[in-house]
Amino acid sequence: MQTVFITGANGFIGSNLCRYFLKKDFAVHGLVRKTSDLHFLEGLKVKLIYGDLNEAEKIELPQNLDYIIHCASEVSDMADTKSCEKNIYQATVNFMNHILKSKINMKRFIYISTSLVLGYGKLQISEENPGKPAKFPYVKYKIKTENFLQELRNSHRIPLVILRPADVYGPYDRTSSVPILKGIEDGYPVIVGGGKWIFPFCYVDNLSQGAYLACITPDIEGKAYTLTNDMDVTWKEFFSVFLERLNKKQRVYIPVFLPFVIAFFMKVINFFVPSFERRLNRYRVRRITSHTNYDISKTIKELNYKPDKDIQKQYQAIMDWYLAEKKAGYLK
Repeated sequence: MQTVFITGANGFIGSNLCRYFLKKDFAVHGLVRKTSDLHFLEGLKVKLIYGDLNEAEKIELPQNLDYIIHCASEVSDMADTKSCEKNIYQATVNFMNHILKSKINMKRFIYISTSLVLGYGKLQISEENPGKPAKFPYVKYKIKTENFLQELRNSHRIPLVILRPADVYGPYDRTSSVPILKGIEDGYPVIVGGGKWIFPFCYVDNLSQGAYLACITPDIEGKAYTLTNDMDVTWKEFFSVFLERLNKKQRVYIPVFLPFVIAFFMKVINFFVPSFERRLNRYRVRRITSHTNYDISKTIKELNYKPDKDIQKQYQAIMDWYLAEKKAGYLK
């Protein structure tokens, strides 16, 4: 039985990776903090390893590991420089130093990055055709971490593969899906303008498929692959499905200029009252008012990646999970 070690195993992406690799008959080890909420892992045969990447030297790594998937990370376009440096870049540096000192003889190290390192606001974005730079700290430190890992691969022959998923949605997603669905239930208008702009939807099972293929595909060390559903979805199509399934209607469509104004005033308020929670910034408005997608032809060709495009099934899975979480009292 092959073994995989997944950091951030209790989170959205980590817990879905655990499920996927268990179905592939892997022995799965998951890194979690002692204070972590573990209910996403209930009923799964995951061997939990307790530890914090900020104190990586204390983590008891299993010696017989075939694959390591590093997905634990700060995930927010609102996160500040200090938090991103600590929880994206430095956490990875600590982890890799510990792996090297522990002399783990792994077959592949998979780093979960983000498609935003290639930019946004353009169609068919790739390394050769970059989009508009995303200049906030989350992306800055994802890029810095990718560069660090590539340097480490060159100096220590780390069998590195980088995955760059686009906008990931799916069950167990508290970061994006929950705020969207709660906002719809609370009556907030979510569609801006005509909602005609394309965004790069990536269902979490497609990300998991990509991670699995990145583990088993030979001779791809040092490469990076972008992951999406490989289909065009507009924001209106996306939001409309959830509006319908929650029996809500958006009767007023927000003009494009208004979210920019709101984002500006939220920034001002946050400057004077740091405890104020900003829910909107200029980047978020630009993302939902400009076309963005990615060229994944390299991923399809080299990994034999075949994304599931049954988007109605995917939407339903998100809704089923969200309603179950509410019923169980995990969401208020």
